[in-house]
Amino acid sequence: MFSLIALYFAYRRDVVTAERHMAALTPAAAPVAQDARPVVLDTPLPLAA
Repeated sequence: MFSLIALYFAYRRDVVTAERHMAALTPAAAPVAQDARPVVLDTPLPLAA
């Protein structure tokens, strides 16, 4: 049982390391436009069933 727990946490450690590495490789997100305004619809949308 110990070996399964050790394997799981080793796997999670590798996944977290990979996620941090990939996040460092991606460029920063573009800044959000400051003049964002809500869209007003002429007719309301139908409700979902």
